[in-house]
Amino acid sequence: MMLQGLEFSRVENTLNEELRSLRKDKKELRKKLHDKLQDAVELESKIVPMRKRIAELEDARRFDAEQMSKLEKRSTERETLLGKVEQDRDKAAKDLSETATELARIREENSRFKQKVNELQLEITRVREENNGFKTKIDELQLEAA
Repeated sequence: MMLQGLEFSRVENTLNEELRSLRKDKKELRKKLHDKLQDAVELESKIVPMRKRIAELEDARRFDAEQMSKLEKRSTERETLLGKVEQDRDKAAKDLSETATELARIREENSRFKQKVNELQLEITRVREENNGFKTKIDELQLEAA
C-alpha cells in the first residue's frame, strides 16, 4: 500500500504541477486576452473617428456630385442658349445686310426721284414761263383785237 500511496502521491504531484501550469497558462492567456481587448478598444477608438470622417467625406462627395450635376446641366443650358443667341445674331446680321442693301436701293431710288423732281420743277418753271408768254400774247392779241 505504501507503494500505492507513493505512486498516488507522485500522480497527485504531477497533477498538481499540471494544474499549476494550467493555472499559469490560464493567467497568461487572460493577460493576453486583456491586452488584445485593450488593443481592440484602442483600435475602435481610432476607427470611430475615421468612420465619422468617412461618412462626412461621403456626404461631401454626394454634395459635390449633385453640384457637378447641376453645373453640367447649367452648362448644357448655357450652350443651348449660346447656340440660340448665335443663330439670332446670324439672322440679325443677315437681316441687317438685307436692310443695308434695301436702304442703298431706296437711297438710289430716292436720288432718282429727287433728280426727277428737279427735272419736273425745271419743266414746271419752263411751262410757267411759256404760260406767261402765252398770257402776254393773249393780252397783246386782245389789245390788238380791241
